[in-house]
Amino acid sequence: MLVEMITLLISLAILAKSSSVVVENAAKISKFFGISQVAIGFILLAVSTSLPELSVSIISSTAGEGAIAAGNVFGSNIADILLVLGIGAFLYGLKIGKNELKDIAIVLVLTTIISVYIIFNSTIRNQALGFLEGIILLLLFGFYVIYIFRKKATEGNGTEQVTKKEALYAFLFFSASIILVLISAGFVVDSAVKLAKLLNIAESFIGATFIAIGTSLPELAIDLQAIRKKQYGLALGDAIGSTMTNITLVLGTAAVIHPISIILPVFIAALLFAIIANIVLFYVAAVNKRIQKFGGVLFLLIYVIYIIVIFYLQIGEIS
Repeated sequence: MLVEMITLLISLAILAKSSSVVVENAAKISKFFGISQVAIGFILLAVSTSLPELSVSIISSTAGEGAIAAGNVFGSNIADILLVLGIGAFLYGLKIGKNELKDIAIVLVLTTIISVYIIFNSTIRNQALGFLEGIILLLLFGFYVIYIFRKKATEGNGTEQVTKKEALYAFLFFSASIILVLISAGFVVDSAVKLAKLLNIAESFIGATFIAIGTSLPELAIDLQAIRKKQYGLALGDAIGSTMTNITLVLGTAAVIHPISIILPVFIAALLFAIIANIVLFYVAAVNKRIQKFGGVLFLLIYVIYIIVIFYLQIGEIS
């Protein structure tokens, strides 16, 4: 247990430092290319921090376990909005600009429509997500990337603030730090799971908490650093962009590899909570233009309710 505790603490320290470096260099990259921090967060950070979900998706779908990929996608999306933004808002507060709100709204509407379609397709038509749906999701991801970069390319702050040499170093440090974030996050999750088992915590609860949160740990670490440094665009772009990346790129890849059947109550509950998370975020953002401590508490409360519901549904599935 002592070894696992030391591993956990060291991994958390590396995770915090590497996340800070990621944020600093992502800001430099956005300045060099003359595009907003939200665009960098939506694409560069979101895709990078979604690598754990993508790897789980490919491995599970190749093994014919597409439902694992789907559960991971929706669990991570819920964590990205309710847990990541909830903690960030509770600790530091989170401002949402007018231009950011429009992009956030588009992503939330798209991910909600896709989630509703999956519920309809799975429960009413009793059909799996297949190759065609997977291709459509991947195409949506492609259009989404093009939209973000085309729109933001004309709204940047210019390229004079960062030289080519500084931008190159920033990209190298960014890439190396992202690798460290992913590796250290993996060690944190692994150590936490081992400690939980040593303390005789139920495996179903471990799966609903440590594993589900684990693949969102890179987003959590990076976005907390971004919010702390008042780089709100990076945090919002990463958290919201990750939900879009997960439901299009990650889920689409899984569906292309192997059809995904989502008929279990636990997945329907996850889908419904994902929709609730989208609606709550959009309402708070549209009305208040910021998420303060109370909003953070609300997000975290809904996430706790989600964990409790999933925990009891898992017990029901086992019994």
